[in-house]
Amino acid sequence: MLAKPGKNEYPAFYHTYMKQLPNEDLLTLLQSQSSILTNLLEKATEYQWQTPYEPGKWNLKQLVGHLIDNEIIMHYRLVHITRGDQIPITGYDQDDYIQSSAYDTYSSQQLIAYYRNVRQTTIFTVQGIPNEHWQRVGIIDGNEISARAKAYIIAGHERHHLHVIKEKYL
Repeated sequence: MLAKPGKNEYPAFYHTYMKQLPNEDLLTLLQSQSSILTNLLEKATEYQWQTPYEPGKWNLKQLVGHLIDNEIIMHYRLVHITRGDQIPITGYDQDDYIQSSAYDTYSSQQLIAYYRNVRQTTIFTVQGIPNEHWQRVGIIDGNEISARAKAYIIAGHERHHLHVIKEKYL
């Protein structure tokens, strides 16, 4: 079982995501999140998918696209760290990514399938990481972070947005 990382393993701004997570095995958490999110999204109406909850905010298609983009990026960063790559990685601007995306052209079912595939890739990767690699540290956007923390941040980021989806979109 992979335990939740300590605060010394990640920058303070990720604490918002970490504090939302139970001290649960990462694989169990990632698998259960996938089911919870997809079950919720499958109940959304077309109107809910296309309408921002307030002006200037993303619609649900864009939010799910953001979850997909972020997980792909975080997955790459996790692989980067666990493989021992010491080259620092820069940050990214989530708004620029969504503005440049075509997520609005996807059907809701395509987005759900895309999300499931990306999450399954993350799960397969996590399953294959040797125990001794979880403590490896990389530099992301100028901050040190452990591989274990990066993996849990994937789950924490999704947990954060799951609350937003429940409270603001559905």
